[in-house]
Amino acid sequence: MGKIETCEVQQALLDIIEEFKTSPDDFNELAYISATNKSESYLRDKLAIYFQKKFPELIVSRKYLHKSGLLYDTSERYDIAILERVNNINVEPVLIIELKNWYCHDVPSKKVWNAVISDEMKVDLLSEKLGRMIDVIQIITFTHITNRVTDDLHNGIIKYQSFINDDIQKGKKKYPDEIDMYFNNWIKNDKKEYVKIETGPGKYQRREIKNYFYVISKKN
Repeated sequence: MGKIETCEVQQALLDIIEEFKTSPDDFNELAYISATNKSESYLRDKLAIYFQKKFPELIVSRKYLHKSGLLYDTSERYDIAILERVNNINVEPVLIIELKNWYCHDVPSKKVWNAVISDEMKVDLLSEKLGRMIDVIQIITFTHITNRVTDDLHNGIIKYQSFINDDIQKGKKKYPDEIDMYFNNWIKNDKKEYVKIETGPGKYQRREIKNYFYVISKKN
């Protein structure tokens, strides 16, 4: 079994999103998670479980810390590491999956792309230590809360509510078009590509919530 490819990460996200649609009640789990706090840890765990069940011959590590022998090679932790067995006591990372969650009002801040580059450099440094290339796939999620209600919950419940409401009131940006333009602008001078997945609107406390997933990988 080789490493997991971008298309399999895309399919995993689609399958996980489908689980939310088949919820037996009116509670939308992803809408709740993404409206009340950032969703990257939640999605990391869902993906890790998905891949470990689907590929039992691989080791899928959450918050992986690389270690050679008795020493840690780095203090960096990686959201998901896909590892292959070398022998009974040694494994090697072949793929790192990093996740970030932003909200639509974060576009077009440079911090979004800086985080993409920072995570990529982190994996490149590990590749240098091991003397071989480790692939990296990044999942960037943008949460879009699309409506504003007058008697809304306070800022301590809906994450970044004041920024979200301000963005809605101004009404100058159209999503996901603004996000596409942002990534296209940065990617055009880089050897990367992305696929996009959009969730249908879910609700939490009368707020309508969409999520846009961008799966970014290096071009072959």
